[in-house]
Amino acid sequence: MWVTCIDDLTRIEAPMAIVSSDRKHSKLIASGGALAAIALLATGCSSGNGNAATVDENCTPVAQVETMTEGKLKALVVEHPPFVTMQGGTLSGIEGELLQKVAADLCLELDAQVTSFAGAIEGLQNNRADLSSSNWTVNDERRELFEVSNPMYESRMGLVTKGQDWDTPEALEGKKIGTPQGYLWNEQLHELYGDNITEYQSDVAVIDDVKAGRIDVGIVNNHANSWRLTQDQYKDLTLKTMQTSDKLPHTQKEALAVVLVKKGETDLRDAVNVVLGEYQDSGEMKAQFEEYGLDPQFIVSSGS
Repeated sequence: MWVTCIDDLTRIEAPMAIVSSDRKHSKLIASGGALAAIALLATGCSSGNGNAATVDENCTPVAQVETMTEGKLKALVVEHPPFVTMQGGTLSGIEGELLQKVAADLCLELDAQVTSFAGAIEGLQNNRADLSSSNWTVNDERRELFEVSNPMYESRMGLVTKGQDWDTPEALEGKKIGTPQGYLWNEQLHELYGDNITEYQSDVAVIDDVKAGRIDVGIVNNHANSWRLTQDQYKDLTLKTMQTSDKLPHTQKEALAVVLVKKGETDLRDAVNVVLGEYQDSGEMKAQFEEYGLDPQFIVSSGS
């Protein structure tokens, strides 16, 4: 299948922070209004070429859908292991596998482009792709902006430290805190901790700054980073799940991961739901979770 990359900068996950204590800036990132995304989408590389896999002419799609480009499914993805990984032009990971299946079951060629979280949101809003799947959690604002698939799994807020036993909002008061751009909890963190919050370009950049002692704690996705912290380079770091607290309303609601589909493309959303249901019910998603050391109890079955 044809896989391209737009933004190699998102794949060089250096610990370079973008400092922001501006709540409006944080909200723009989360809703896809960041102007920086335009520049990101305009740079990078492409590995698509004449060697792209072709779809079997006898393929029968599970549904008839219209996409931006006939015969192709255009996806914007963010490198976010173990959910989405691009290696050697091949898309893999828990949600990477799902996108492969969606394209195959719709008899389409997958054209996956790597960008940033902000770039994916902006790109979907500006007709650069049909969908995106990259550990996206959903809220009312995203339901207004996009068609939203059925939930895939529950996502949690994780706290990365150098061994500290912190798992409540109160424990983080007065601490230097880092978190990636684009998370739905960022605005609440700015309101609670003010200038103590630094926003970064990636989860890895946050964790690297915890390791280096430049910040006291990183607030990141629990699933993605429970896998990452098994690596030897992070053996001195620990990951705790944030406890439910009325100080952080984000912790009081289920944070459900979904596929975002371009607004108005309800047929494509429905087709994604069909493939997603099979991926969950067949046990394939469970096997992927277990392969990466994640707890499959957080998978939301299609019958839920």
